[in-house]
Amino acid sequence: MSTLKVDTLQTTGGAGLYPSRAWVNFDGTGTVAIRDSGNVSSITDNNTGRYTVNFTNSLSSATYAPTMGFGTTLNYDVGEMLGNTGFTPAFLSSSCTFMMGSGASYYDGEYCILSAVE
Repeated sequence: MSTLKVDTLQTTGGAGLYPSRAWVNFDGTGTVAIRDSGNVSSITDNNTGRYTVNFTNSLSSATYAPTMGFGTTLNYDVGEMLGNTGFTPAFLSSSCTFMMGSGASYYDGEYCILSAVE
């Protein structure tokens, strides 16, 4: 297998491309289990609906753009990044701590995803 190394990705028209620097698909119920991932070493289950995703290789800064979602086989929703009811999300270059839920209600999801773009 060959490795391709570049400093900047662009479309043929010159627009920048910003691929995900880390991503994960995991089961957040019971014992947290990673289904598949890229640049993610592990997940910490902090409490119901609250997780820390640990990156294998740190991102260049803590100002990345995380996107997430969660749900069951029947329902999908978005995860909130807002700190409330004693929970504060944390974006570090080495990890992302967040909650899944709505308002003050946190939920463990069967299907949880996180993507971090720099």
